[in-house]
Amino acid sequence: MSSDPRPTDRARVVAKLRVHDVFAGLDEATLGAVATVSEPLAFEAGQTLVEEGDRARDLFVLLSGTAVAVRRGDDGREITLNTIEAGDCIGELAFLSGEPRRASVRASTRCEVILVPAARLEALPEPLPVLREVTGALASVAVKRAQGLSDRMLATLREQLAIKTLQTQFGHFLILTISLFLVSFALFYLVAEDYVSDVYDPRFAWQTVLLLAVPCVLVIWLMKIPARDLGLMREGLWRALGQSALVCAAIGVAFAAALYVFGGLSGLANAGRGVTPFFLAQYFVHCVIQEVGARGLLQNLFQKFLFDKSGHRSVLVGSVVFASLHITLGPFAVVITLIASILFGYMFLWQKNLAGVILLHFWLGTLWAATATL
Repeated sequence: MSSDPRPTDRARVVAKLRVHDVFAGLDEATLGAVATVSEPLAFEAGQTLVEEGDRARDLFVLLSGTAVAVRRGDDGREITLNTIEAGDCIGELAFLSGEPRRASVRASTRCEVILVPAARLEALPEPLPVLREVTGALASVAVKRAQGLSDRMLATLREQLAIKTLQTQFGHFLILTISLFLVSFALFYLVAEDYVSDVYDPRFAWQTVLLLAVPCVLVIWLMKIPARDLGLMREGLWRALGQSALVCAAIGVAFAAALYVFGGLSGLANAGRGVTPFFLAQYFVHCVIQEVGARGLLQNLFQKFLFDKSGHRSVLVGSVVFASLHITLGPFAVVITLIASILFGYMFLWQKNLAGVILLHFWLGTLWAATATL
């Protein structure tokens, strides 16, 4: 590089510096002085602009292209720090502080730069005004870059925290599913040993649902799951209840018609004799507990951990798990529970509110109990 660039070269460098964010605010005299000692260069993809540990203080003004800053770790492998785009500067920290380069910079694509040698800038006839202006402009760049790095570090920490939280929650979820299956097998052996004479006895039903509720409540508490995430909220409440009420009405009409066809008026009259107020009260609470555990907790957690945006896999997997917990009651009960769980799962997926699902569950269970007296 010659010590005195031709006027055309100098004007070309000034024109390129003038549109650069760092030098745009400098006056013509300062721009001219910088252009006097500067030189336009080009680096092909893969070439190194600056080397980590180098004591050179030269500044590079990136006009076009993309470069990447890397640092070598203790194990010898390179760690990518950040990407440098057109409009940025390379080496401003070394230029300002005089310390060795903290990272290497390598061209990712063809890069056009302007090289501003620090030593030649300091050798100008009157360097102080020029250095003061350039240093001030670079200091603002360094501050902005530090702020950007801080923001990226904060975002990375938040991502790591989110991953750690997700891992912890998955552990709690795993404990929940294992606990549910352990309870299910325990109940199966109780029935197998004739501990109860009738699995449909309300006492056994309550024993079952309470045992299943314990791990669910524990996981809700450990994971600090708000009621809203379980589908227990005011938003969409009346819409969900209204939609489910229409479905219940249609099912009720079809149920009554079937009873009339197969049993006549006597079939209608005899239906529901075993459905007492006590049964309705205890069964409603039973439905609430089951739906909070099966749909509000189990299905929602499956959707979260499977990253299931559509929800189809969560409905299927959650229904299979919940149906398998009914193995105590026999294969028929498992099949019926699976079908009902898929229905309730899609209802919850559609409504987002658990109230409508609870109403539908309660109504279908009541109709099922009504046929027991026939």
